[in-house]
Amino acid sequence: MLSASRLALSAKVATRLNKKLRPKVPFGAGQPVGSVIAIPQPKMATVLESGRATLLFDPAFVAKLESRFVSLNQRMKFEVNRHGLLQSKGLPVCQIPEVQPASTERALANCGDAVIGSGQFWANIVLPDQGAYRTQGRLLIFNGRKNGRPVLLAHIFTSHPFNSSFVIVFSIQHISKGPYGTELRASLPQALGSWGYLDRIKLTLRRKYTYRGKQLSYFNAGCPAAKGAKRAAFPLAYAEFFFAGRKPLGATVNKTCGVAE
Repeated sequence: MLSASRLALSAKVATRLNKKLRPKVPFGAGQPVGSVIAIPQPKMATVLESGRATLLFDPAFVAKLESRFVSLNQRMKFEVNRHGLLQSKGLPVCQIPEVQPASTERALANCGDAVIGSGQFWANIVLPDQGAYRTQGRLLIFNGRKNGRPVLLAHIFTSHPFNSSFVIVFSIQHISKGPYGTELRASLPQALGSWGYLDRIKLTLRRKYTYRGKQLSYFNAGCPAAKGAKRAAFPLAYAEFFFAGRKPLGATVNKTCGVAE
């Protein structure tokens, strides 16, 4: 029989658990986890002088653990109702190098005239051998362009535990059929790299501006009420999140609108 006491999490295991489980209080390197007793097969075993041993768990036990884990979010997409229109004609365009890397102040100094929205984020910064640090802060959305196509640039900056920034690039696609007419899609691992992972994100698109003497708005929406009706209920947006090795999770945002008298 082999036994070990005062087992503790390594930095790599703590980071992995934080990414998988996203606990309210992150796991940390050196955190005690208990003890283990194993009956080896065959009954005689040799522990090398290196002080390390490899334990092979039963496949059924591993499968049970995997069933309780939620894989790291890989992609997300938002679909906007067909009666909603994203209008960027006449707006200045921001390029990724102008806001990444950059603090919030620097991003605004470089691309303040291209801001089309704002929001908030809640995230965990993962540091090698130190576990994860929870942080939150302001998010800015810029009218951008990548590879000649219009995109949304969601800029995130935090000063805790140290100055860090990254940009989530949302592609914009037209949907030809169904209740939704515009799709926004982003890849989180591509945006975050080894920076960490997001817990929550809140986006609000709002920008009014003047172009050629006309008052315009970046986000425009009409009320899809039937003729003669004063109010209508409709699906404003649909959000879907994709996970590695798991089925995607989706949610619909329903709204009610009224027809102007």
